[in-house]
Amino acid sequence: MNRKTKIKIWIDEAGRGPWCGPVVACALAWNSNNKPNPEFIAMMNDSKKLSWKKREELYDKLIQFSQDKSIFFWVWVVDNYVIDDINIRQANKEAMRRAIVEIRRKIPKELSEISVVIDGRDNYIFDELDEAPLYIVWWDGKVSEIGAASIIAKVFRDKLMQQYATLYPHLWLETNAWYGTKKHKQALKRKNDITGIHRTSYKPIKEVLEKKEKVLVHICCGPDATVPLMDLKKDYEVIAFWYDPNIQPKAEHDKRFKAFVKVCEIEGVEYIEWEYDVKNFFKQIKWLEHTPERGEKCTVCYDMRLERTARLAREMWIKKWTSSLNNSPHKDMEKMFDLWEKWDKQIDQNNKNKSNDLEFLKIAFRKNGGFQRSVDYTNKHNIFRQNYCGCVYSDTFPGREKKWIKKWLSG
Repeated sequence: MNRKTKIKIWIDEAGRGPWCGPVVACALAWNSNNKPNPEFIAMMNDSKKLSWKKREELYDKLIQFSQDKSIFFWVWVVDNYVIDDINIRQANKEAMRRAIVEIRRKIPKELSEISVVIDGRDNYIFDELDEAPLYIVWWDGKVSEIGAASIIAKVFRDKLMQQYATLYPHLWLETNAWYGTKKHKQALKRKNDITGIHRTSYKPIKEVLEKKEKVLVHICCGPDATVPLMDLKKDYEVIAFWYDPNIQPKAEHDKRFKAFVKVCEIEGVEYIEWEYDVKNFFKQIKWLEHTPERGEKCTVCYDMRLERTARLAREMWIKKWTSSLNNSPHKDMEKMFDLWEKWDKQIDQNNKNKSNDLEFLKIAFRKNGGFQRSVDYTNKHNIFRQNYCGCVYSDTFPGREKKWIKKWLSG
C-alpha cells in the first residue's frame, strides 16, 4: 500500500475591516512534487507590505504556476449581505470552510493527507477536517505559503472592488481601500449614499442609516412651534429658526421668544435666534401699513420670514425646510405655499448641485386637530399664548383705540 504524501493547506483572508464589499479567503498549497522555484517562493510576503504593482506581478505569476499544478489554490467569496446576516467572524469562517472544501477537490488523492494552517486567532473548528487547524498570528510576512495566499486573496478582492468603483464613483473606492477613510466618510452623509455593497451591520454605516435628515423650521411663536416640532422630530433632525421682525413692542417680542425657547427645550430641539429686524420690517411694508388683514402687508411679512429661512437653509446645506406660520388659523395658508415655492425656485437657480435643491415641506400643521393640540400643549406646559399677531397695524393690536396709538398709526 502506497503511503500518502502529507500536504499543508495555508489560508489567509482579505476584507474583514472594510465597510463595504465581501470577505475573501484563499486556501493554498505548494505541490510537494512540483514546487515553484526557490527564487520565486522567496519573493512571497505579506500582501499589505507590497506595492500595488508588485502584488499584481506576483498574483499573475501565482496564477501561472497554478496552471501547471506547481501550486493548488482556491478562493471563496462571502458577500456583504451574508456578513450582515451572520457577522464578519462567521462569514470569514464560511469563506475559509468553502475554500478548504474546494481546494481538496483539486489536490490529487496521493497528496490528500492534509493539515491546515490559518493566519489568525479565531480558532474555528471545521467538520470537514479530521483535526483542528493550526492557528498562527502575523505570519503572512514570514511563511511563503501564507504570503502567497494573502496576495491572491487581496488582489482578487481588489479587482472585484475596482469593478464596484466604476458603479459607485462617489465612494472613491479606488483610493480609500474601502476602509473608513476621510473621503469615504465624507461620501456617506445621507441614507441615499449607502449602496448595495455596504455592510449595514457595521457601526459607521448603521449610524448613517439611522441618522435623520435635517429640516429647518421657521418659528413665529411658542404656541405655533408646538405641533411642528412634535411631529417633525419623529422623522427629522429638527432645527428651529426664530425670526419675527414684525412683533411690537420689543418686550412682547422677548416674551414670545422666551416661550419659543421653552418649547424647544421641552422637545429637545436645537434652535437658532435671528436678529430683531424690526427696522427692515417697517421699510418693507412702507405704503402698505393700512392694507387690510391678510392683504399686501401680511404678504410682505410672510415673504420676509420665508426668504430668510430659505436662504439660511441653503447656507447651512439643509435641503428640507418649512414654517410654523400655517399652524395658526389666522394665516392665509395657500398664499404662504405659493411664497414657499417661489423661494425654492429662486434660490435654487444658482445652485449647481441639483441633488441638494431646496424642498419645502407642505404640511398643514393646523389640520387634523393641529391647532387644538397646540392649545392643549400650551395649557399643559404653561406656555405664554399671545392674543395678536404682533404687528402694530393688526386689527387686534392691543390699545388700538387709544388716542395716541390712533394718531401714531395714522402717520
